[in-house]
Amino acid sequence: MLWLLGAGLLALALVLVERYFIAPEDQLTAEDLLALPGSRVRLVARVERYLIRFVDPSVRGATVEFFEGDARVGAAVTDKRGFASIEIDAGPVGRRRFVVRTSRAEEALFVDVLPADAPVLVLDIDHTITDVSTFRMAFTANRDTRHLPDAVDVIRRLGRRFAVVFLTARDRSFLGKTRDWFRMQELPDGPIFLRRRRFWSQRALDHKLERLAELTKTHRCVAGVGDLPGDAQAYRTSGMVAFLMDPDGRLPDIEGAARVRGWKELEERLLAMPGGPAR
Repeated sequence: MLWLLGAGLLALALVLVERYFIAPEDQLTAEDLLALPGSRVRLVARVERYLIRFVDPSVRGATVEFFEGDARVGAAVTDKRGFASIEIDAGPVGRRRFVVRTSRAEEALFVDVLPADAPVLVLDIDHTITDVSTFRMAFTANRDTRHLPDAVDVIRRLGRRFAVVFLTARDRSFLGKTRDWFRMQELPDGPIFLRRRRFWSQRALDHKLERLAELTKTHRCVAGVGDLPGDAQAYRTSGMVAFLMDPDGRLPDIEGAARVRGWKELEERLLAMPGGPAR
């Protein structure tokens, strides 16, 4: 048995050496943003060396370029934590799509420029839009990940009344996979806000509270939808109306949170909120 363990450790060591030194693979992530018209914003990207899942040391000294369409808007070199950033003018109201690139990878970055009074709807992803848990998502191909009934059609309609953003406890390394799934459903693939820190160093609740504090500082986040009591707590603490997706009626009653059985019921309640969807 010891020789099997030794062989396994040797094979793992060889894989890590190959991925770090011989055929390195960049893991590139980007931070989507909400911005106010005419403000200055910082575009942030992060470069890590992908070895195996959750083993991805920061890459220092990598050049990251930022593009909007064919126009190169700037470049920066990553620091010791793997971050590179540039500052730009947010411009007028509208959605801006950037692409960040290294010599080995590229990723999208969205900036939604919204007036301060635009109603923002915050949606969780797993077991809220998708019919899969955050854990299972890691091992499930996008083509096998289904959405909850009516979710895609309702989100499209809600996008005409709200500024929709996605807030999830997924790890940052799943940004590309997450965007790809949304594109497969012909839904906007951003803005998406994922974990900055790993699940063992920050609770999902604390991650969502941190992100919501940033969003509500400048914008009017009117409602949030999730599937867990912690989601409701994060939304309510942030001054938002909280909805919990509960198709099977299994969740307990939670003070200050409305349970809905499906997306059509959610749509009706959101559109009936006093002052909610008017833009």
